[in-house]
Amino acid sequence: MYKILVVDDEPRVSTGIKNFLLASELNISYVETALNGFEAIDYLRMDTFDLVLTDIQMGRMNGIELMETIYMEQSNLPVIVISAHEKFDFAKKSLRLGARDYLVKPVELDELLRVVGKVLSEKEELGKQSLQRSMQERDEKSAVVRRNELLMELVTERSLTKNDYQDLIAELGEQVKGQYFGVISIRLDLSYGGFSNREIRLQDRKLLKYATINIIEESLTEWNGLTFNGFGNELISIIQISDQEVSGQRFQAHSQLHLIGQMIAMNVKQYLNVETTLGISTLHGNVLMLPKLMEEANAAAEWKNLHPTQKVFYYEDVAEQQNLNMAEWMAKVDEFIQLMKGGQENPQAVNPQVILSPLQELSHTEELMNSYFGMLVYRIYGLVLEYGRGSGASLHRFDPDVYFRGLAGKERQAQLERYIEESVELIHEFAKERDQSILSRITNFIRENYRNPALKIQDIADEVHFSTAYLGYLFKKELKKNIWDFVTDLRIEEAKLLLTTTELKRYEIAYQVGYESPEHFSRMFKRYTGSSPAEYRKDS
Repeated sequence: MYKILVVDDEPRVSTGIKNFLLASELNISYVETALNGFEAIDYLRMDTFDLVLTDIQMGRMNGIELMETIYMEQSNLPVIVISAHEKFDFAKKSLRLGARDYLVKPVELDELLRVVGKVLSEKEELGKQSLQRSMQERDEKSAVVRRNELLMELVTERSLTKNDYQDLIAELGEQVKGQYFGVISIRLDLSYGGFSNREIRLQDRKLLKYATINIIEESLTEWNGLTFNGFGNELISIIQISDQEVSGQRFQAHSQLHLIGQMIAMNVKQYLNVETTLGISTLHGNVLMLPKLMEEANAAAEWKNLHPTQKVFYYEDVAEQQNLNMAEWMAKVDEFIQLMKGGQENPQAVNPQVILSPLQELSHTEELMNSYFGMLVYRIYGLVLEYGRGSGASLHRFDPDVYFRGLAGKERQAQLERYIEESVELIHEFAKERDQSILSRITNFIRENYRNPALKIQDIADEVHFSTAYLGYLFKKELKKNIWDFVTDLRIEEAKLLLTTTELKRYEIAYQVGYESPEHFSRMFKRYTGSSPAEYRKDS
């Protein structure tokens, strides 16, 4: 069943088209009529239509302007133009804006029926094709997701049997074919990047990670690299090296791994201007050792906290410097950082003892304690900087070198709990300020402009530099209503005030609160309040 919107400033014409279409055999269940483009836009924002038929020459907002708005807000909605103008320029501009056909008044009814039927049939066919494409894309996406799942299992599941591994490798097919394996943990700094070195917004990070995967896979072609998403801003690569490249050539293999790491860091920097930290495991000939190699890669990458100017860390170098089993500790730090991120809405949910207890248990020497302590506090400080960027607040005192200056041993450990609590509270405040600031800018802009009948969602999105899709999502998520409901609420509330406190006529109020015609204002007012403007004024 189809729903159609007819837009024409001659009620006789729009009503005639409405009755004719409803009486046809085109399976049309509902036809709405609008007297101008502004009314049409309101209907389109409140309801879903399958087709718009519009006149060109109408008061204030003509058919061309209406089509431009439809193109911005509902680009897939088909439009048929019906006009008394035979000029080629009108037809050409209409078709360029996406009109499916251009009919000249007076329209022959058989021709109108043919064109409308053709467009509705094409729309239905496009819907079927879109569904097929969606299913195909879903299948392709499922294949990628499944590949990631299989590879993640290979590097994280320590309890798998040899048969389990054989099943996983069989499902991956020819992708796993090495004689020696290594794992690389690639940590991306997605705070700033691109050749303009601008701040990377949340919605762009997925795209950037995807581009980085492509660059890394291209870089690792010679080593049969398999690259996939890890957690957060981490990517994971499995490299596969032949027996000939490794046997009896430990030093050369070691150098080759360093070369691989430097090449990845250089290529990602060159093509995307994104900084990376890489942790590289040792090599092993048994695929069952991949989880152990993953731990080595993570442990190596965490040495960035102690050597911030270095980009590539090889586990064997780390182990030679200090024989530490950092994998367990860093896993706990990662879990705690995620807990702190989750605590931005409820700081009380973050218990410092979750990390302080294992710190005591795992730190058997003062040297270990210093290393583990440093890794933890600098991860927390990085999180504070991430949330505080752009706030204008001074975060210097949260720098561990400043916060723990002059403290040592147990005194420093005792202060650590306070450091965590203050950091969690500060992150909570930053998150709250960020959300409120964005929403405040959006709602203030709407309050200043809702009286403009030509207000578009693109105008609002441009104000906060969001895409229209993300703007709608954020608004709905935070205020539990869509943008146009919010706009209409403001208009209706203003109209109520004017009806009860002034002697303004209905048409004056309509124009003052953002409606193009008194008739449309009356329909909207009754729809939202249950009474007409005259009834509301009388009862108030």
